[in-house]
Amino acid sequence: MLVEFSVQNYRSFADRQTFSMVAGTSASRNEKVSFPSGNAFTASLLRTASLFGPNAAGKTSLVKAFEFYKDFVVSSAKDSQEGEPIDISHFKLDKEWSAQPTEFEAVFIHDGALYQYGFAVDEERVWGEWLFSSPNDPKKNKRTLMQREYDAETEKYEWYINPTHVRGEKELWKKSTRDNALFLSTAVSLKSETFKIPFNWIQKKLAIINSPNRLSGIYTAKKCEKIESKKKIINILTSTDLGIVDIGVDIGEFDPKMLPKDMPTELRDKMMKDARGKKFLNKILSYHEDIDDGLVAFEMSEESGGTQILFNLAGPWLDVLDNGITLIIDELNNSLHPHALRLLVNLFHNPKINRKQAQLIFTSHETSVMAKGFMKPDQIWFIDKNDEGKSTLFSLSDYKVRSDIDFQKAYLGGRYGAVPNLKEFTDG
Repeated sequence: MLVEFSVQNYRSFADRQTFSMVAGTSASRNEKVSFPSGNAFTASLLRTASLFGPNAAGKTSLVKAFEFYKDFVVSSAKDSQEGEPIDISHFKLDKEWSAQPTEFEAVFIHDGALYQYGFAVDEERVWGEWLFSSPNDPKKNKRTLMQREYDAETEKYEWYINPTHVRGEKELWKKSTRDNALFLSTAVSLKSETFKIPFNWIQKKLAIINSPNRLSGIYTAKKCEKIESKKKIINILTSTDLGIVDIGVDIGEFDPKMLPKDMPTELRDKMMKDARGKKFLNKILSYHEDIDDGLVAFEMSEESGGTQILFNLAGPWLDVLDNGITLIIDELNNSLHPHALRLLVNLFHNPKINRKQAQLIFTSHETSVMAKGFMKPDQIWFIDKNDEGKSTLFSLSDYKVRSDIDFQKAYLGGRYGAVPNLKEFTDG
């Protein structure tokens, strides 16, 4: 479960900005929008949060910050070699920021404990890395599990690894950690049990989708092979009145005719050998009732763009809910009707469906989710960019707003900022 995420000196972010999923007083009393965290240091967490702002304000930069954080943790110890540059993007509109490391930090709860893990990097090295934990016991103090900091004068790292709460080959882990890799990733690759717990949350419980348009329907189609999963997927589709009453998945043997005729013989033979005996998805069918109550099959490619996106999302969406994953998704409103968007968000708001404390964070331009009673002020976030090109994050809860106010109308009216500053177009 995500508590908060901070980023500094990354893309359009210069000064440290923090996105929080901590539920305020009003939200914490509403089980549809929040749930108990299970840790004494954080009472309640939000099920969903939305992020609004004009184009180029920094919404995608925040999603990419989450993505870099996860990818670097998961792969830094195995997907690079000593001396290879780190693919990091600093804030480029100020030379002072360009010369400083970029920082990321997440606070999350996993297996009952609260973890605070972050790191600072530039193109050449990891400058700092830290991991703290707070057990689910208010009588116990926060523990420093590890800290690592590079000293530019001595050109060496200063280390601290908790001698009491960290067991294993600590010296081996330190010696094996490259300058351009994270200690957490390295220690886990060398069988550290202590560091595996927070690592697993980042690897398995944090998911990022850059855009719904990039998803294929293969994952959802495979879930349709199981009756219970198929029923849930059809339920999502029928709830949005798309006219689809059933889904068919045509899975068969690999057909060599699917390969291009001009494919090199060597590559063709290899692909045919690899595909021998395996099952492949040939087509996805959607069934509609005709005027005589019969069923007519359409290929999914014949459906509207919005229907295809909803179908493609359905499988991963159910997976997130079933496994208690924190999902960050960019541009969730793309090609979706406002009712479909609200349906997807409502699945997270339903405690009977969202039983494992899954969380949803999404960027959008569709303001209908601001409608009265649908989301609380601390679930609504804005991002804006100032005259220096720096992105700033802030929540609706930062404003003193009445519970009966129309948030959507107030936002579109410019009351909270983070709306496009449109200029009159002149020809020539």
